[in-house]
Amino acid sequence: MSKRTITLILVAYLTVVWVAVIFRIDYFPLTWVPMYSGYKPSETISVKVFDKDKEKKGFKVTYRDGSTGYVSSKDLNITKPHFRRLYNDLLPDSTMVETAPSKHKEGNIELGMINRWIRGLAEDKPRFAVDREWGMFWTLNKTLGHEPSDPKFIIRIEADQQNRVYRKEDLLRQDVGNVQIDNRRALIEWRDEWLPRWEHGMF
Repeated sequence: MSKRTITLILVAYLTVVWVAVIFRIDYFPLTWVPMYSGYKPSETISVKVFDKDKEKKGFKVTYRDGSTGYVSSKDLNITKPHFRRLYNDLLPDSTMVETAPSKHKEGNIELGMINRWIRGLAEDKPRFAVDREWGMFWTLNKTLGHEPSDPKFIIRIEADQQNRVYRKEDLLRQDVGNVQIDNRRALIEWRDEWLPRWEHGMF
């Protein structure tokens, strides 16, 4: 392969990648980093059961005044695929759990001295770890304009998902009758220890 051909391939690849970045095209395959992917062998295949009514309702939430309700993609003003990702992130065994990098004002506890200096973080600034549950309360309440003292401040968030689990051996024999139902459920509650972090901000 000639040097010119290699150059053209690199230019084409970087052009496609930067177009995706500039136009904020999510889930773009060519921007995925292979080092963060991995294959874990399994004897089973799990298939999510789509519940249209549940997706339309969204998160089940409890407010500070004791009332309950639902927060949907429409309430958060985001697309359904993005809301689905947010919803699934809360569930147990989420692929997003503990994989988020440290970010300024979201998680900076593990940043080194040089990284803190680059981000303009003084030594006396609070150090917080990335916290998925905290991020969920921040996202929902801030988007809806609720402050911790408000009666409609969300203090509990619930999500659940039903999966059908098949054994690969059975599928090879075209036997789909042997199926297990896996119910995944998540419930998180607000903690007052997050109040200082609320003032600090997430982003």
